[in-house]
Amino acid sequence: MNKIIIISLCALLLHQEAKAQTGPIAGFIRTNLIGHPVIHDKASWVFDPDVAIKRRRQFISLHGDKGEKLIERLGLGIDGRDEERLEEQRKRDEGHLGGLNFYLP
Repeated sequence: MNKIIIISLCALLLHQEAKAQTGPIAGFIRTNLIGHPVIHDKASWVFDPDVAIKRRRQFISLHGDKGEKLIERLGLGIDGRDEERLEEQRKRDEGHLGGLNFYLP
């Protein structure tokens, strides 16, 4: 049993050496201590921190001040029955204070 484990470990080590074309010590250092070269690549993104301020007016006109229109539209679904659901919800909420029954008898 021990011989099989040793042989398979040696085969794995030889396979990694042939694949990486570096020694086992260099491969260990590269993968565990330094890290792969992909980790050290520099990346840059175009980022505008003021874009939220610029788009706030557009969001409010589309979705309401706190997103109430957006939440309502998400609750209506996308299967083409949104008008029916909106009508049902308005009937359900008629006479309620914000949809709550707590303050009504």
